Amino acid sequence: MKQLAVGIAGTAKNTGKTTTTRVLLEYFQGREVGIGITSIGYDGERVDNITGLPKPRIFLQKGDFAAVSEKCLDVSSARMKIMDRMDIHTPLGRVVCGQVMKEGLMVVAGPNQSGHLRKIRQWMSHQEAGLVIVDGALNRIAPMVETDGFILATGAAHTVDSDRLALETHSIGVICNHPEVTGIPFPVKSPGRSVIWSLEGDMLAELPAFLFEPEDLAGAARLLDNASVFYCPGVISGPCLRYMGDLSFREGMKFIFDDPVKLLLSDVITAHRFVEKITAKGGRVGYLRSLPLLAVTVNPFYPGCRYGAHQYQADYIDREILLSRVKAAVDVPVIDVVTGGPDQLGGLLESLMLCQK
Repeated sequence: MKQLAVGIAGTAKNTGKTTTTRVLLEYFQGREVGIGITSIGYDGERVDNITGLPKPRIFLQKGDFAAVSEKCLDVSSARMKIMDRMDIHTPLGRVVCGQVMKEGLMVVAGPNQSGHLRKIRQWMSHQEAGLVIVDGALNRIAPMVETDGFILATGAAHTVDSDRLALETHSIGVICNHPEVTGIPFPVKSPGRSVIWSLEGDMLAELPAFLFEPEDLAGAARLLDNASVFYCPGVISGPCLRYMGDLSFREGMKFIFDDPVKLLLSDVITAHRFVEKITAKGGRVGYLRSLPLLAVTVNPFYPGCRYGAHQYQADYIDREILLSRVKAAVDVPVIDVVTGGPDQLGGLLESLMLCQK
């Protein structure tokens, strides 16, 4: 069975990201699938360090694999046999890889760079881990380009407005799943730069790799009548996407980015509208690498603040309204991670793993 690596990205703290991870572990632990886990950043704390409310922790069984920072081992009840010490350093120490020898709760913190996550995935492949779970967040999603796709965990802790949640989730689905995966048709003579090419393949302009101000694009706007491809390897801001979406260009013009992350790190609604505008005008948006949105989990919980007492307590928005609004907004499975249980989400990933055989 080919390895499947899946990211779990939360839109905010307390949206159910750790619960989603725990549900997947519950489904696959005890099955004939080796499990590996790591995290982009820090997760697994007993209580939320802002609200003081309890948080679900990550329970690992004997035989599971993990890649975590060294200091995580000191505060975890799970005991791991260290099999490799990687040349990857984090604020919590060097990343160590190993196999759980005594089941228990694990605090998970790992790498924050794509290349480091790639190394960990390769190590877990050598250990025959069929499923690798990468815990992360939408605002630090960049390394997840090394996965085969991600599950978005969203909910009331991000915003109690169900319509807004549905719109943002729809936007993320469009950004990740609608543009095509493509290549650059012409040679890149200056790696790390944005480029505009003519119909004949001549370079019309070179621009910065990271585009933050519309002024960075102003000089290139007049070139689009004879342009065929715009390529941007770096992050592009919302104002730049709005500016580009309003420009005139020839039909069939391609706008190519390295991966969906470059648009996700902008304002997602602005990025979604950019994709729709370009497509409506006869242009095409594409990526060199895909990062598909596989599913969405929703959580009606949010930490309600009691201002008079300066305390937080668990509050909830309407579960059914949240679920129905988000389901209507996206064309991937949407699961209430608490009431849906492990079967829906685990079954989805199991079917993806079977397809990869």
